Amino acid sequence: MMKGYCHNFAKFCGLMLTLLLTTQFAMAQSRAISGTITDANNGEALIGATILVKGTSNGAVTDFDGNYSLEVNTGDVLVVSFTGYSTQELTVGDGTTLNITLEQGVLIDEIIVTGYAIESKRQTTGAVSIVKAKEIAAIPSGNVEQQLQGRVAGVTVITNGQPGTTSIIRVRGFGAFGGNQPLYVVDGVPVESTDFLNPDDIETTTVLKDAASASIYGARAANGVIVYTTKQGERSKRKMEVSYNGMVGFTDPNVKGSPEMMNPQDMAKWTHIAYENNAKANGTEVKYTHPQYGSSATPSFPDYLHANGENAVRGSVDLAAIRTAYEANPENVFLIKPNLAGTDWYDAITRVARVHRHSLGFSGGNENGRYYIGLGVQEQSGILLENEFSRYTFRANSEWDLVKWLSVGQNLQFSSRSVIGQQGGNGGIGVSDDESQVLSAYRMPTIIPIFDEFGSYASTRAAGFNNPRNPVRTLVRNNGEDKGYNMLGFGNIYVNVTPVKGLTLRSSLGGGFSNSGFVNYGFRYLGDSEPEASNTFSEGGSYGLTWVFTNTATYKGQFGSHGVTALGGIESLNTGKGRFFSGSGINPFSTDLDFQNLSTVQSPQVSSGSFNGVNFYSYFGKLDYNFKEKYYITGVLRRDGASRFGANSRFGVFPAVSGAWRMTAEPFMQNVQWLNDLKIRGGWGEMGNSNNVDPNNQYSLYNSNRGSTFYPIGGQNSGVNEGFAASRIGNPDAKWETSETINIGFDASMFNNKLEIILDWWKKDTRDLLFQIPLPGVSGNYAAAPSVNVASMLNRGIDFQIITRGQLTSEVSYEFTLNNSFLHNEITSLVEGIDFIASINPGYRGINPIRNAVGYGLSAFYGYKMIGYFNTQAEVDAATQDGKGLGRFKYEDITGDGKITPDDRTFIGSPIPKYTGERLLIWVIKI
Repeated sequence: MMKGYCHNFAKFCGLMLTLLLTTQFAMAQSRAISGTITDANNGEALIGATILVKGTSNGAVTDFDGNYSLEVNTGDVLVVSFTGYSTQELTVGDGTTLNITLEQGVLIDEIIVTGYAIESKRQTTGAVSIVKAKEIAAIPSGNVEQQLQGRVAGVTVITNGQPGTTSIIRVRGFGAFGGNQPLYVVDGVPVESTDFLNPDDIETTTVLKDAASASIYGARAANGVIVYTTKQGERSKRKMEVSYNGMVGFTDPNVKGSPEMMNPQDMAKWTHIAYENNAKANGTEVKYTHPQYGSSATPSFPDYLHANGENAVRGSVDLAAIRTAYEANPENVFLIKPNLAGTDWYDAITRVARVHRHSLGFSGGNENGRYYIGLGVQEQSGILLENEFSRYTFRANSEWDLVKWLSVGQNLQFSSRSVIGQQGGNGGIGVSDDESQVLSAYRMPTIIPIFDEFGSYASTRAAGFNNPRNPVRTLVRNNGEDKGYNMLGFGNIYVNVTPVKGLTLRSSLGGGFSNSGFVNYGFRYLGDSEPEASNTFSEGGSYGLTWVFTNTATYKGQFGSHGVTALGGIESLNTGKGRFFSGSGINPFSTDLDFQNLSTVQSPQVSSGSFNGVNFYSYFGKLDYNFKEKYYITGVLRRDGASRFGANSRFGVFPAVSGAWRMTAEPFMQNVQWLNDLKIRGGWGEMGNSNNVDPNNQYSLYNSNRGSTFYPIGGQNSGVNEGFAASRIGNPDAKWETSETINIGFDASMFNNKLEIILDWWKKDTRDLLFQIPLPGVSGNYAAAPSVNVASMLNRGIDFQIITRGQLTSEVSYEFTLNNSFLHNEITSLVEGIDFIASINPGYRGINPIRNAVGYGLSAFYGYKMIGYFNTQAEVDAATQDGKGLGRFKYEDITGDGKITPDDRTFIGSPIPKYTGERLLIWVIKI
């Protein structure tokens, strides 16, 4: 028995020894390795890089310091990947430490800058778009706003093409009856305009489109936020680098020929046909009554359209007498021959316009700091005569460590802008509501020459051509000396303190000072059917100061698989305070521009005033959490107060929450080699809008007006007593317009980052819209009605972006981007008892073709629906429509009463496109 026991014990010991050796062998083969994954160019840690044992689901993701740890066996092949970098495969050796560097591929890792924080796009949970600096710098415009056109899905840029003009930018539709412009932030400082920026100084451009990304700006974020950061240099020990960016180009508006206009023969022919059609429609005898084309059925042309007061002169004139009259009164005597070949007015007012921009950059740094200095000049001619733009900029940015835990920095820019011959008010935007010279070129008959026989400008002094004005004269004489200028100093200084690892305290004081002015000259001209009887002169100027004081605390920590970033801040600012003046008058004693000022004009009118801006005071916080760089949650809360609103509703609270899931970081996705990155995200939040209300809306105001409130109380025969009346009815309860946004989307990168797809579905409900409800007649019509929160609006849509890129040769690469945006805009409610609003849109000559009504989009077109033409006499005879006739418009009888009346008007269109799309192809050729 003892023998059997010993035998069994020996077998047991042998088995245990075998297991032990096997375990030791296995332990010798499977072991933990660790290391850091960094950028091969600058050594920066790559956060969220993936390292995977090829053919398995065994993998890891780097932390905030780029570190990883992974169980491997000797001989395993590791697949290392990171968005924007070339994938690398490595074989495991015998060591326990493996540091890896990755080379940047065709796409660099994109950085999101909100003004308060910087993060990788891989970590974002909101709808954010980035415009690369090289794309902005490639566009030859005078304003970086225009350079966003076509670059971002969901962003619409409307510009009229004048160099230096202000653009209209809308991010995801229109959320209010006014004040739909986005918020601009430059180096952490909110600004009203970005026209002072040199495109070559821009480092990053970020568009925050939904509440998850933009609500950190709270009360001013409802229309989106566009954030610019400028170049800073690099913290690395190296010599100063000098860079030059230059561009020279030309714009030819007639590269395919100018638009065709009707020649004089055809114009005369169709004028007579119009007489014939009118006579037929009215059942009367045709009469040819045009002052120039004769009274017979076949039109003819006079020898002179106008000769010193006589129109349509056929035969000779006394040239000597007319010349004598001209020499005695050159402003009022014209001798105009018909231009039978036809004047191409569009070609006459346009030109091949040059543009050039040059920038010098000086950058450098060391382990303790960095700097960048930029000099820029851009000069650009408009395609219209006498339209010129210029901008000169100087920028100096730097950041230096005073001690290990304390750094100071500054961003500073000085710029000078000037625009000559710009048409339209409000920075050129108003030209769309004026009669521009392009429109005048189409209205001017081609039979009229540019100059008459004496070299004076010719125009509609010749009878029979309505009231257009010679656009060449207007551009050269009236616009050629009109100038607007602006000088700006802008920037901020900041301090960063790092008391403990992971915690950064930042304090920034920024702002800007601007000084602007304008001069406008208008010269008397008596050669139009509606003459300009006086020389005019006007000038004005203003100065303003803006400031913003921001203090933030940011903590970043990594606790095993858990990453946390917490941001808290407090901010106060003023949107701009200063003074302005303007004045105008007629007939200065000299037409020499060097002697024209407000002291030399007749009937001077001068006005001046001050503006105090809007004060904001805000608290805000943001918390970002991620687990293994796979699951992300973000929460944002901001509380804003603004002097724009009354004490009853001065403060508003704007929350947001969002999340994302990086599916490609999951083990079950590791074998999907063609999919580099896939992130699904969604968010909800609220944002505010305070643009669409006058700061005085909260107050009931009184004023005096000589025509309305002065009265001789004592019944005196001469003199009046000053009186006062209510000029505004206040509403202290007006509050923020609030937009509630839902966004669901995904970001996908495929085929070694050669294809990207970004898709967002979004919905924005805006409530408490402000507008002025008409007052009842018993309240009188002197006081302005208050703006009240009574309406709501819906915007929803899809933003879809496709990016494909590749390397054709070692020297040639390309990137093709297709942006698509679908938008539905609808007014969902108005105040009870009001079906539509027509007062907030302009009327034209007594016609109000625009309405804002429940169930329809903003500023919908309202009128008669044209359903065709009257093609036969039988159709004309059967119709009851006023003005019917062959070839004329036929309108739909909406009411069905057999008549076309104002009740038959309906909604016939919308200025808001349901779909917008842009294509962008960039070629890069290394020389």
